[in-house]
Amino acid sequence: MKRVEKTDNLVMTAMMLCLVCLATYALKVPNPFTQGYVHLGDTFIFISVLVLGKKNGAIASAVGAALADIIGGYAIFAIGTFIAKGLMAYVMGTFIELGAKKTAESGKNTLILSHSPYELLAMILGGLTEVVIYVFVNAAVYGNFTVGLLSIPGNIGQFVCSMVVAVFLVHALLKTPVKRYLTFAHR
Repeated sequence: MKRVEKTDNLVMTAMMLCLVCLATYALKVPNPFTQGYVHLGDTFIFISVLVLGKKNGAIASAVGAALADIIGGYAIFAIGTFIAKGLMAYVMGTFIELGAKKTAESGKNTLILSHSPYELLAMILGGLTEVVIYVFVNAAVYGNFTVGLLSIPGNIGQFVCSMVVAVFLVHALLKTPVKRYLTFAHR
């Protein structure tokens, strides 16, 4: 990898980390069952994986979301958030890579979210990974598995809303000069 590419990758990772943190911190809807909150930070987690790939997307997602928890007064969740968001992004990126191999084998070359269902399926798998991890995080924090189970609807709603927003946002960005950054890192 050239020095310019490394610098671009570092800058894009830092930018996505900041966007994840900002969207998580600034747009909170309290969840009365878990004393946590629902947010649109997952939107930028999805986009970070699409822009950066699974490794740097996971780093930006995990650090950005955990930082938002620390800044926002939810430090007790920071480690669980770091794990949940990092694995969410990594699972999504891994599934996209598998789909890209199949797409490449068929001779198609597609942009993000244009023709391949792999990105959407990857978002769903990543979101479900997050939901399962947060069941255990909430159960551990509150010492009650029922609280973990009560977090499921809010977390599903969060990742589904974030997925919809991410899809619309990416499609809008594909019509701008930003389009050149919206290629998954392995393509």
